[in-house]
Amino acid sequence: MKNIQQKAKSYIRELQSRKVRLLLSLFVSLTLFLISWHYLYSGFNKRLLLFTLLSALTGMLIVCPRPRSPRICVPLVLLYLLLVPRKLFQRMELPIHDMSKIRIGALFANILIILLLYAVLLLVFQRVRFALGIGGIVLLVLFLVNYYVNQFQGGNLNFSNLLAAGTAATVLGSYQFSINSELWYSILYFCFFIALGFWCDIPGKGLPYHCAVTGVSLAYGMVFYFGFWQSDYLSNRGLEGIYWSVQENGAQNGFLLGFGISIKDLNIAKPPGYSDSAVAEIVQRTEESYQAPDTVQTSPNIILVMNEAWSDLRVLGNIETSEPFMPYTDSLTGNTVRGNLFVEILGGLTAQTEFEVLTGDTLAFLSPTAIPYQLEVNHDMYSLARILKEQGYQTMAVHPSGAGAWCRDNVYDYFGFDAFIDVNHFQVPPQIFRSYISDECNFNEIIWRYEHRDREKPFFLFNVTIQNHGGYYHEIDTPIKLEKVGNTVKDDYEFLCGAETYLNAIKVTDEAFEDFLAYFAKVEEPTIICMFGDHQPLLGDDFYQAVFEGSGLSEEEQNAKKFITPYIIWSNYDQDYPEYGDMSSNYLGAAVLECAGIELPPYYKYLLLLQKQYPEISRRTIQALAEEEPVQNYRLLQYNQLMEKDIPNPVFITGN
Repeated sequence: MKNIQQKAKSYIRELQSRKVRLLLSLFVSLTLFLISWHYLYSGFNKRLLLFTLLSALTGMLIVCPRPRSPRICVPLVLLYLLLVPRKLFQRMELPIHDMSKIRIGALFANILIILLLYAVLLLVFQRVRFALGIGGIVLLVLFLVNYYVNQFQGGNLNFSNLLAAGTAATVLGSYQFSINSELWYSILYFCFFIALGFWCDIPGKGLPYHCAVTGVSLAYGMVFYFGFWQSDYLSNRGLEGIYWSVQENGAQNGFLLGFGISIKDLNIAKPPGYSDSAVAEIVQRTEESYQAPDTVQTSPNIILVMNEAWSDLRVLGNIETSEPFMPYTDSLTGNTVRGNLFVEILGGLTAQTEFEVLTGDTLAFLSPTAIPYQLEVNHDMYSLARILKEQGYQTMAVHPSGAGAWCRDNVYDYFGFDAFIDVNHFQVPPQIFRSYISDECNFNEIIWRYEHRDREKPFFLFNVTIQNHGGYYHEIDTPIKLEKVGNTVKDDYEFLCGAETYLNAIKVTDEAFEDFLAYFAKVEEPTIICMFGDHQPLLGDDFYQAVFEGSGLSEEEQNAKKFITPYIIWSNYDQDYPEYGDMSSNYLGAAVLECAGIELPPYYKYLLLLQKQYPEISRRTIQALAEEEPVQNYRLLQYNQLMEKDIPNPVFITGN
């Protein structure tokens, strides 16, 4: 008993000697408590007790001396590894979804990944407390990034998002970063477990100690890689990427496992049956089968506009507004072909639709987490630009933002564009709408480029707008009011404000588009203009719940409606267009060239034949279509397009 009292007195004296730490401890505890009170207080209940206790303990761990006895340290660390990873996983998931869909085995898989992070950090820092504490910080950062990616784009963080960090940084100002109670509750738990991790340690030094921690780290890494990651563990439990929905991928696999699968799926495997002779046979059959439509005009000027977040929300369900938001576009009929595009993205990742339209390739054959502009487009390859350039066109890309976004400065060079005009090289005075270059200004720049083009050549210009980029919180004039969403009547519902801002921005686009076409209607040179949307805006769960309420649609059917945007092809001369109807975005580029009477290479002829059989090839449909021979042949041609680096390529040589 006396020995215990002496140890207690010694412990108290050590506490008293840490005056600076004591002050810091009190400050941390009080700060965490006050913030928690603001976000979490809802009366005297269990949550009040928990956030008070977590706040106090987090501060106490800063000042309390670390235990030194191996009989205490080792069980304490083992207890941390047994209990904390599971709780951290839960707190990473709960602010995003209720975890009701987490697959059997996914919980254990995510815990193993957290333990792998600890093992790697232990190998690097050679101290248990650094591995646990820094591991908690890394997980907190990943959790916060994933949370806001989910809020702004509707899906979990994946490996390609990290590659796109530079692009994302250019538009962060348009988003509203807020904290809700569930998010703060997770942050508070993380703070406690980070402090506890730095407090827990197994003391040791010298060669035997370092050999032991290195051996433990490497042993776990080997067991993880061969016994879990490269084994049949995942496939036997159905733990694989969900390709039709990035939201479901996170909800069913959990963030960390989903992130890991996004890395595992990046490799493009050679399709079964791929060979030069197989590709040549497809090309020959295509040339024999394709019949070009009669055209009135050949080699017109072509302007292709991918309008940021341009969409018609009426495809979701009943949307009633105080006045029309796309009146001019709705009125277009003469010399016009129109329909819907089935795209792969919602709320962001603009370059994905851009890639499909410019190349004719489909994302359905690639990893659901791959961004081709950053991974696959790393060599000269065929695109609309190169095809038209080889037929005598001057080719130009225009974007009212920085050249480095989505690596476009490199990609457009690989695609064969003669020039890329970014916002720093605009010739018209800038006009800002919602903190971005307006569509009116953007269209005026296109007109300027058209007027100053090389008049000895036909002109192809590809344009990406930015006016309607996500983050619909800016205060703008909103003469258009939402009257009804689904069965919900407008009555100052806060969740409709973002939708109203968006619809009013679309009306501004509609007016600018009218002036744009009015200019080219007076131009004597034959010109085709195509405008399409890259994705719909992400408008929040409350909005979608309202618009789909009582629709009778399944969750998968509701999800599919979020991936529909319009396209419209117009010319300033009389033209009988083919009817394409609704189609996935990988077909649009070929359709535009066919409308323009361009001599098509075999790849684009194959796409137009395929479109008649399978109007939509996407991640939502590929599972049902994967075994169809025409789809398998498409995969062979696409692999050739992405992986064969020889130019000229027989698949893209016209006049075969």
